[in-house]
Amino acid sequence: MKQKIYAILFSIYAALLRAFRRPEPDSALVMPPYSPGSFGDEAVVTSVVVQLARQGVKKIGLVSYRDDDNWSYLSGIAEVFCLQDYYEYESWGIRFRFCRMASRYERFFVLGTDVMDGYYGPRDSLQRIAVAKMASRAGVPTRIISFSFNNRPDPDCVQALKALPADVRLFGRDPLTLQRLVNNLQRPAELVADVAFLLEPSPETAKVQSVYRWVEAEQQAGRAVIGVNANHILLEQVKDLTPERLVNAYAAAMQEITQRYPNASYLLVPHDVRGRVSDVMLAEAIHAAVSDEVRNHCMIIPTPCKPAEVKAMVAGLDFVLSGKMHLAIAALGQGVPVACIAYQDKFEGLFQHFELDGLTIQPEDVVMPGKLSAFFIENYEQREALAEQIRRRLPAVRDLARVSLG
Repeated sequence: MKQKIYAILFSIYAALLRAFRRPEPDSALVMPPYSPGSFGDEAVVTSVVVQLARQGVKKIGLVSYRDDDNWSYLSGIAEVFCLQDYYEYESWGIRFRFCRMASRYERFFVLGTDVMDGYYGPRDSLQRIAVAKMASRAGVPTRIISFSFNNRPDPDCVQALKALPADVRLFGRDPLTLQRLVNNLQRPAELVADVAFLLEPSPETAKVQSVYRWVEAEQQAGRAVIGVNANHILLEQVKDLTPERLVNAYAAAMQEITQRYPNASYLLVPHDVRGRVSDVMLAEAIHAAVSDEVRNHCMIIPTPCKPAEVKAMVAGLDFVLSGKMHLAIAALGQGVPVACIAYQDKFEGLFQHFELDGLTIQPEDVVMPGKLSAFFIENYEQREALAEQIRRRLPAVRDLARVSLG
């Protein structure tokens, strides 16, 4: 009974906010995909904040997930509103306060990335959808942007997205996502590209310059420098996969690639510092597991670093083998060919933007003897044609990335 009373009062309150809303001019509210820790998520959030500021947005607010989230990597944030009480126990008090705060902004952007289809659990997705609905009910023009939708979405998430008010706009970040949204939701959706394509690289920092010097020295010695990322999420994707097996699979692949290309050098690029076994830990373990012959021409990028620094670091590489989609986006955004371990089918949609296919391998194949190296070699042999196709398509992809912020 109490919940019904709260729901009625909330509906009345939201309607009043909508009726008497007086948003601050040139303002926007942004909800990140997750708490800080993933370079990919940081790339998306940074891109949005920078692009909004360039549009003339003078006040940018941020919705946070936990009280202790550290958003210091962002500049220009006017206020941070924490929804921890809502995410933990769906507090009614925080819902009222959120709607009042959100109503003061002209626009609300939910950065959906890969958290809208229930892939990581429906509760996270449903709560994000509910926050978008709350803002819309309070009269705030709301967009869920830069997100993918897999081919097996959670049914509850599908229903929740279907039930969103008609004025909540959905922007799918690849052609496959757009098709799935239309088929599943029977409501309009718009095609964009990931806003991380708009991230500007930061080549001037000491960390980036140290990588540049190493890459330049390797290439001047007649060597090809290959970026390599091992994604810790693969440990959750493949049954009975241990960190040791994953490390050994990467180390074996690098040995086999070196046998084929004796002039190969490797830049190990962790792209996520979260988790009990992070990308950083995997990179360090791979570095220790390879032979001296490989290790003598192998470097781990300095961490922690910013996604704009990572994007700068990969600019001069000859090829990238990535387990992370946003590292792939960083490479593609610099015209560098990339092949991916596709732990979700969002990777195929990404490559459709560039009219490319065959550049993904499934996680379970990574630990099959010889498969990872064979996959890499097959695509590496096509690197010049791939680079040309990427450069040709990149301007159109960047234009699509701007659409959802317009």
